[in-house]
Amino acid sequence: MPLEKIKERFITFAETECKGKSLLYYQLSNQVATDEAILKIASKTRTGQPIPNIFFAAVHYILLKKSANELANYYPSIQKKQVSEIPFSLFKTFCLKNEEKINDIISKRIVQTNVISRCSYLMPILSKIISEENKPTTIIDIGTSAGLTLNFDQYEYYYNDEKVFGNSKVKVKSDVLQSAPPKIYPIYQRLSKIGIDQNIIDPTDEDEILWLKALIWPDQVERFTIMEEALKLKGLENIKFIQAQYISDFEKEILKINRVENLIIYSTHVLYQFSPQLIESFYSMLDNVGSQRDFYFLSVEGIEIIQNRNDSKNIVVELTHYKSNKKKRTFIAETNGHGNWIKWKN
Repeated sequence: MPLEKIKERFITFAETECKGKSLLYYQLSNQVATDEAILKIASKTRTGQPIPNIFFAAVHYILLKKSANELANYYPSIQKKQVSEIPFSLFKTFCLKNEEKINDIISKRIVQTNVISRCSYLMPILSKIISEENKPTTIIDIGTSAGLTLNFDQYEYYYNDEKVFGNSKVKVKSDVLQSAPPKIYPIYQRLSKIGIDQNIIDPTDEDEILWLKALIWPDQVERFTIMEEALKLKGLENIKFIQAQYISDFEKEILKINRVENLIIYSTHVLYQFSPQLIESFYSMLDNVGSQRDFYFLSVEGIEIIQNRNDSKNIVVELTHYKSNKKKRTFIAETNGHGNWIKWKN
């Protein structure tokens, strides 16, 4: 990819993802965009991966593995205290010195976040469907990573600083815009949880969990605490993890589910890594499954095709219900990448 395009990626990342959420990455991303030497390192990113995310995660990963470095003093995730900025000269020197390590990471690794705060919209929607169907339910997370969002029923929920549901050391917090906090329904029905991914992250593997932590933005210290607590909770051992490389593999696994059961499939921030052809194939696969059984598909994405059909510029929460060989889409909510705020549509 031409360096000018990579420069645009860092500027976009700063302005649309980091601004107002991560001061450190906002500053760094804009500074990287003006530095040809760093852009050349970032250009080695594996095809199809979001370049700024994986580049910054690679630097973070190296620092988490060996924190006895001056640059680590400016990472709140390591020092457990906030700083106002990361000196770019120090950051650049570190990147140039560790260029070979960074290149190795970004050419092989992929972005697989487990943003637990996204459960702020998953829990109300999933609990309502499960309550209304009132029968054994199988839930499938496409692009599951380490499966942490599948433990949505094990967390404690706060909206606009008001506790709404749960009793857990994992506190999920979000602001609700222009409406009352959502209702969360107790789940009494039997749940089966399946996580499907091209590359499963083993929650017992220390190095894989370190990469998962490296993907967290360093000044969002609370997310580190939430992840550490989530990894301690019971429930992960009950998730069935399936490694599936192709969309046809996804379909085979989905069609194995007992048709008597309620089935909910969801994906959060997965399709943006797909090519337009793969996105089309993915939706065709869902339609094919919908011709054979009833199920729900909950999509949380910021890709253009979904934004356009819902007239939104934000992350769109969209629920598709396949029932009796018919398909009904509902625009449920708008949110941001981390689920820090939600604007419900109904």
